[in-house]
Amino acid sequence: MVQLMHKAGYELGNLDATLILQKPKVSPHKEAIRANLCNLLGAHPSVVNLKAKTHEKVDSLGENRSIAAHTVVLLMRR
Repeated sequence: MVQLMHKAGYELGNLDATLILQKPKVSPHKEAIRANLCNLLGAHPSVVNLKAKTHEKVDSLGENRSIAAHTVVLLMRR
């Protein structure tokens, strides 16, 4: 997908990702995850924003039976 993006003349403008899960705790790993995303996408760390949340023990997310990820990506013409 990254190759298709570059081939079409676009680059990553901004990536905003939110992980929602009770366990495991993501905070200790956020910088490593961000570094991996930057490496995979060929992006500068300043354009990759990663957040992690819990669901306060509500529904399947909060009961540790599932996880969710919400991501918004802004592509810009080169």
